[in-house]
Amino acid sequence: MGSIDINAFKQFGKGKKVVLKHGGRAVIYQRVSSKEQELGFSPEAQLHVCNEWAARNKYEVVKTFDGESESAKTDTNRKRFNEVLRFVKDKKNRIDAVIVYSTNRFTRTGTKSFSIIDELLERGIPVFSATSSYDARTADGKMQQGMELLMANRENEIKSQAVKDSGARALRSGRWLHQAPMGYEMKTTKTKQTITVNETGKLIGMAFQIKADENLSNEEVADRLSAMGLTLEKQQWSKIFHNIFYAGYYAHNYLQGEIIRGAQEPLVSLEVFAKVNKITEMAHSRGYETKTNKEYAPLLGSLKCPVCGHNLTAALSTKMRKKYGREVGYYMCSRKNCKCNVSTTRANEAFMGWIEGIALPEDFSEVLELQLRKAFPILNQRNAEEVASIKTNLAHKESERERIEANLALAPTPKVQEVCMKQLEKVEGEITAIRKELDDKNKEILNLDNYITYGMSLRSNMLKLWRLSSLGHKHIIQNLIFPDGIVWRKENDDIEPLSKNEFLFTYGLKSGGCGEKESGQTDFSTNLSALAPPRGLEPRTP
Repeated sequence: MGSIDINAFKQFGKGKKVVLKHGGRAVIYQRVSSKEQELGFSPEAQLHVCNEWAARNKYEVVKTFDGESESAKTDTNRKRFNEVLRFVKDKKNRIDAVIVYSTNRFTRTGTKSFSIIDELLERGIPVFSATSSYDARTADGKMQQGMELLMANRENEIKSQAVKDSGARALRSGRWLHQAPMGYEMKTTKTKQTITVNETGKLIGMAFQIKADENLSNEEVADRLSAMGLTLEKQQWSKIFHNIFYAGYYAHNYLQGEIIRGAQEPLVSLEVFAKVNKITEMAHSRGYETKTNKEYAPLLGSLKCPVCGHNLTAALSTKMRKKYGREVGYYMCSRKNCKCNVSTTRANEAFMGWIEGIALPEDFSEVLELQLRKAFPILNQRNAEEVASIKTNLAHKESERERIEANLALAPTPKVQEVCMKQLEKVEGEITAIRKELDDKNKEILNLDNYITYGMSLRSNMLKLWRLSSLGHKHIIQNLIFPDGIVWRKENDDIEPLSKNEFLFTYGLKSGGCGEKESGQTDFSTNLSALAPPRGLEPRTP
């Protein structure tokens, strides 16, 4: 047998011989912090060093990326850095290396950047430091590069902790570190900081008090404050009600979960803040339907599904409208497989049947009158403040309408006329809504004698009180009588309370149909004020 050339069988070999390539196509990525620029490490200086390194090592610089202004704490949020990665990974660009001034200039994530550098190296694109002598492709070079990354990570952690400690000291000294929340004006100098309440802040404080006193949804709060000139989405109100800054305290990541007293004037007391958030917490835990402003469905927020326990929603039947030409509402469960529904008329009538006959006994007339007298000055003052805000907003809207009418009269083209007409229609609608709210408020500002007389006349008829109440106060009365809500029992064609206010049912006059259930007694002094005359008839009670 003749000799065989083993090189002819290379196709059966495994692995690949690593050859350290010198030279090729490269990109430069530079990033300089403001502190480094003060020390002379300018972008120009970095770029000069990187270009010299590329020339010595026979690399052609095909593109330079400037990341000087990037200050994100994570690589994923650095736009320019991600542009570098996309560019070098694109095979059509044929990139052989990334050149940086130093390894810690490549990423800000320390040890987390190992995976990025390893991925590039697997693609044949090493990251070279122009101020280091090692070859990042060798075992020793990788170790040294890793040490640089670890040291950079340690340096970043030390700087970060120093910033946190400094920020915490500033907060404890009464100095807020960011822009003040809506409702405050902040002026900061090197020696002094002042945070004062502006007109918007006064309205926000009023919103806290309204929600706490009337147990309104955020949607209802948004409607009320919109009439006073502060138009915010209900989601914005949710953030506001959860921000303890408005109660005069600081909450910040630098404080590591601690709440401290701030230097700003509080818009609300800590007690009101806690009450508002307790209302929100209870609403969320019950699957609260936020859209409770449906006049035909006053039991929204109280009526629950007997299957899953979540609050029922409500809607008008389009089928009944098309078929019979009339509006028919239904309470229903929106959760899959529950299929619970009942007409709003039937459920509302069943509820009224339960509260008919509930009354406060004569024995408590003196206590009720005392509560009403205590509530009157507080409520009348708040009503007066709301009226003043509404009038101011109305004046602004009427001035806006006059400007639009003037523009309409001088409109040079039909298109401009059309735009003006749409603006005018929108403002007219807003003015109408504001005037309605103003009328309702004016009805609430009555004299003390009428307030007491009317409140005492309704104490003996809870059903009448509920019928005459606004939608928001219907919800308050429902929560007072049945604190945990009610469910619809189809088999009985009736509602069933999950619990009831034993005080009312013990002293009230409710006749047949009221089943006995064990429940904790609702404190009389706490809840009595909710029985005062409703919005639209008399001043609200706290």
